[in-house]
Amino acid sequence: MKSFGKKLMTTIFVIILVIVLFLLVFYLDKFDIIRLRPVTLVEQIPYGEVIEIGEFEETEFYDSMNKFIGADIVIRVRFAAHIEPAERLPTEYKNELKKAYSNVDIYVKEIPSKEALEKMMEALADSKYLKFIEDKEIQAFLYETKINNKKVKRIEKIFLTPDSYFFVKY
Repeated sequence: MKSFGKKLMTTIFVIILVIVLFLLVFYLDKFDIIRLRPVTLVEQIPYGEVIEIGEFEETEFYDSMNKFIGADIVIRVRFAAHIEPAERLPTEYKNELKKAYSNVDIYVKEIPSKEALEKMMEALADSKYLKFIEDKEIQAFLYETKINNKKVKRIEKIFLTPDSYFFVKY
């Protein structure tokens, strides 16, 4: 009978210990006292910023009757990366002693007509900068890289429509 009481007390003690440890970890994580998971650093789309255009190339699509059916433009741009959450960045990036730059390909899809394509090519030739329109849909594809041994999801490609950005002249 003594061994049954001892086993019961040991089982109750183990259950209480597991519950206390679970509650402790839950509340420490909930109130951000300790971080159990590393925070993923993610590069943000630079809405409202002037972005420098590097180069561009267009692709035109024709049907079997040699009739224009659409076009795409790839614009290569460079801009200073904005990575969130900034407080988790390495100190030299957080204090802006060092900056990370992104070289991104912007794919402009669904150019409806040959005239629209010609106007866009003319605007690209005359402009060196562009801006994204904030309330338009923009798709960004990310790739994982490291900045000072911290994992960061950086922008690799941006897909948008012709009405999602505008050119800036200085």
